[in-house]
Amino acid sequence: MDKLQRFILANAPNEGLSFRTHCPTCGGRNTFTLSKIQNRLLWNCYKANCKIRGSKETDRTKLDIVSKLQNYHPSNYHDFQVPDYFTSVTNNDRALRYLKNNNCIDAYENRLANILYDPKQDRVVFVVKDGVHTVDAIGRSLNYRVKPKWYRYGKSEKLFTCGDSQDAILVEDAASACAVSKIVTGVALLGTNLKHADLTFLKKFHKVHICLDPDATRKALDIQKYLCYLVPSNVIRIKDDLKYFGSQEIKKLVSNNSL
Repeated sequence: MDKLQRFILANAPNEGLSFRTHCPTCGGRNTFTLSKIQNRLLWNCYKANCKIRGSKETDRTKLDIVSKLQNYHPSNYHDFQVPDYFTSVTNNDRALRYLKNNNCIDAYENRLANILYDPKQDRVVFVVKDGVHTVDAIGRSLNYRVKPKWYRYGKSEKLFTCGDSQDAILVEDAASACAVSKIVTGVALLGTNLKHADLTFLKKFHKVHICLDPDATRKALDIQKYLCYLVPSNVIRIKDDLKYFGSQEIKKLVSNNSL
């Protein structure tokens, strides 16, 4: 079974659902779609110079997919060189204000997260680590004219993590991961699509709370259907963005939704 087949089978969505992600073959950013319609998997890369497309009849269940994940080991990290023009966030007032307004300043000051500033794109940059290795960086635009709002500089597709707790909260963005890091380890999906390598990573935690943005509750419930076979997990519903919660609010939220 080749890399593309493994990727498709391990990421097979539920019946009637589809998702978009980076192409596992050409590396195109958010150009690859995978859908399941009437027990048939359909995939296609929309990048002009990539010819990857096809379909496959399948009756695979979640348990079939999870059984493969138990013995799956993700590929080695990809070295990523942080651009030398990135500077300290302390060199830019708006970048520093963003950290304070989104409850990221403690994670930065306590060195739980390496956060920089990109003066070329006007972004707060969250460095993605895999152990001691720097594998990627995620930039959050400070200017509404600069799109996309969140930008991945590398191709690792690694999750952003912040904190050293054995319990985790799965969130959507890096700022939210930093905001919860004083209480539990924040793990940012950087979107709402969970990949097979992500599941493998998450099963190392003692328990995982899934707390996506209020408009992504259905996606959170779908993720939990997969994750519950690997690690104790639940979905926490919130009415506001998690990065606006203070430490005491997050502590109470976790306590009230204990596993």
